[in-house]
Amino acid sequence: MVIIASSFSHFTHSYISEENVFLSEVSPNVHYAYLKTISYQNNNGLQRAKSMFDFLFKVLKYEKKLVQKFGKPDVVTGCSIHPLAWVAAYRISRKYKICFCVEVRDFWPRIWTVAGEKRKYDPMVLFFGAIQKWAYKKADRIIYSMYHGEKYICGELGFSQEKTFWIGQPMDCERFDNNAQKCELLPKEIKEFIADSFVCSFAGYYMTYEGVYVMLEAAGILKERNIPIKMVFIGSGQEKQGMLDYVEENNLDNVLVYDRIAKELVPALLSKSDVCMAHLEVEGHKEVYKYGVSKNKVTEYLYSGACTLYGFLYKDDAVATSGAGYVFEPYDAKDLAEKIEMIYTMEKKERCVYGQKGREYIRRHHSVEVIVDQLLNVLFG
Repeated sequence: MVIIASSFSHFTHSYISEENVFLSEVSPNVHYAYLKTISYQNNNGLQRAKSMFDFLFKVLKYEKKLVQKFGKPDVVTGCSIHPLAWVAAYRISRKYKICFCVEVRDFWPRIWTVAGEKRKYDPMVLFFGAIQKWAYKKADRIIYSMYHGEKYICGELGFSQEKTFWIGQPMDCERFDNNAQKCELLPKEIKEFIADSFVCSFAGYYMTYEGVYVMLEAAGILKERNIPIKMVFIGSGQEKQGMLDYVEENNLDNVLVYDRIAKELVPALLSKSDVCMAHLEVEGHKEVYKYGVSKNKVTEYLYSGACTLYGFLYKDDAVATSGAGYVFEPYDAKDLAEKIEMIYTMEKKERCVYGQKGREYIRRHHSVEVIVDQLLNVLFG
């Protein structure tokens, strides 16, 4: 398997490598090919659009060299980290006369219009909407990771269910368990802050729709109630300074807002947590996630052994249905605080049930072994 990706990180805004093509071997049978594309600092700006096109052109430029090194592909999948990856994958599929698979991670451009970011007839909406319909029509297989995605792909857009398949987010359980043992490698400030405490953790992107201020407000409510919890944030994003200001202004000595840490260390923090917190809603736009969402963070939370609390509008999410936690009302800090207090007051044995159910659910539905079997069946079955 060869995975082709940009060497420019969407989150850190830095390059993995300065080489035009950087090859990384994950295992003897799995390789990454990182292509150097145009950089950008604004995730919604013109430079990002240029980077998308640059990725398309670089894939077509270097695919021959990759085929010479790794051999002719049997199937090609384009993943909608951005939709132009579909165009690159289709061109390769036609060249080698192989199966073309579209993988859907976000419904471009629907998410822009329902979130109020762009109007229905915005040129970018029309452009990406045309690419979406073209790609779905050309695809031999359509794989989506949002659990109600077929209602959009088949119900709204009218594509056949026969070529449409749901495959959830994969979870490398063994790797997570190994990394969970690395607690001694956590930054000293984090280790000292959480020592001998009831810990509520957030790991991710510091954005309003991720509920970071809702969580901070909940921390304030719990402090007023003399509930001795510690709340830890690790990540990055445009709201970091605002979060630090909020903590200082409200004297939240029960909160630590920290920078990103190595991904391999995130399981160590989560394994030390009693509650893992997530949140996803664009305020005032309830339709954005009506077809579900694929969120790696929640998959890791469910496997962490902690109770997961998720600010999400739709109650049929896996957090609630698996028995591994609770869905709370988005943007409702009081609801979040009450649920944290409820879990805090439980006996430890009772709290552990959430983590056990979460780990069982992930192993049964999202482990790498399960997902690989599903993917092979879709692509070659």
